[in-house]
Amino acid sequence: MTKYVDVAIGDLFEGRNGHPRFIRDYMDEHGGPHPVYSASLTRPFGFVDTYDYEGTYLTWVMNGYGGRVQEVTGRFSANRDRGVFVPREGVEVPDLTYLRHAMEPQLTAAALGRRVDGRRNEYTKIYPPDAVNVVISLPTNGNGGFDYAQMAKTGARLRRIEALQERVEQAQQPLQRARFVLDVPEPYSIVTLGDSDIFELSIGERVLKDQHTEDGVPVYSANALVPFGHIKESNLTDFSKPSLLWGIDGNFDWNLVPAGQEFATTDHCGRLQILDDRVDPNYVFVYLKTTRMRYGFDRVFRASLRNMKADVSVVIPLDEHGEPSLTRQRQIAAEAQRQMAAQQACLTALNDVLNARLTVAL
Repeated sequence: MTKYVDVAIGDLFEGRNGHPRFIRDYMDEHGGPHPVYSASLTRPFGFVDTYDYEGTYLTWVMNGYGGRVQEVTGRFSANRDRGVFVPREGVEVPDLTYLRHAMEPQLTAAALGRRVDGRRNEYTKIYPPDAVNVVISLPTNGNGGFDYAQMAKTGARLRRIEALQERVEQAQQPLQRARFVLDVPEPYSIVTLGDSDIFELSIGERVLKDQHTEDGVPVYSANALVPFGHIKESNLTDFSKPSLLWGIDGNFDWNLVPAGQEFATTDHCGRLQILDDRVDPNYVFVYLKTTRMRYGFDRVFRASLRNMKADVSVVIPLDEHGEPSLTRQRQIAAEAQRQMAAQQACLTALNDVLNARLTVAL
């Protein structure tokens, strides 16, 4: 059974502040090939013509997502939002990848500031005096010293896993960008959403924050996919038919609410109902969702009632008599949904791999 010993980070490293000189004006005047790291773990803050460090070091975010740790290799510098762990003279430092995974949970737990669920709008900080006092547990060998071999072995395994995760992320990107195009063979007819014999479009009413309740009717706004709150009573009346919802001035997307399900909409959310029983709501939903990118709706070119009625159309499959074919609509919709479900299953599986937390357990 592996035994562990508690060690302060400061027993292994000196924690150094990044230099405050690295601001935008300085970067503009001293452009060069050497990266300067800041609070972001995804890219350098910029590049300059000098460097403060050369080699491979552990660095940590001091301001922002405080305590997040990153290995940096090469010639680089850090600004006032990033700290650098410099090995103490005469200390044999264990595998840095192993240490990174051992240190980060403890450093982030010790960071102070604003914490929110899911990290969104989080702002925490941890500076060198506190960072070096954080305690981590390291494995020991039979003689009471650090088990450097075991940490090196685990570190190598962690690097292999991270390399695989990077490959997964690269594979995920084209899958995320993939868009399905419905193949609707002839015969078919093209109808616009402005055809009042087939479609009824409306926009909700303004909903104030003081109208929100803990429970009640879900209310949709610019994000048509997820309710942004609940209110006591709906501002809508007819729920006998399915409703297709879209965001007017946010990320343009569609949601399908089944018949009989009560909800409400704000003045940032549109609602579409189908009046013609020969037109299948699920087919229209799939068609509009898979073709939504062609219109270019966004926060500036809004998906207003006027623009929706004038610009958006639906291809309706017909039968041999030239009438809307429910059979063909449902077949096409079912096949498209199978493809979209397969895409989502792949993305979910890939996300599980990418979001898996690696540990240094032996």
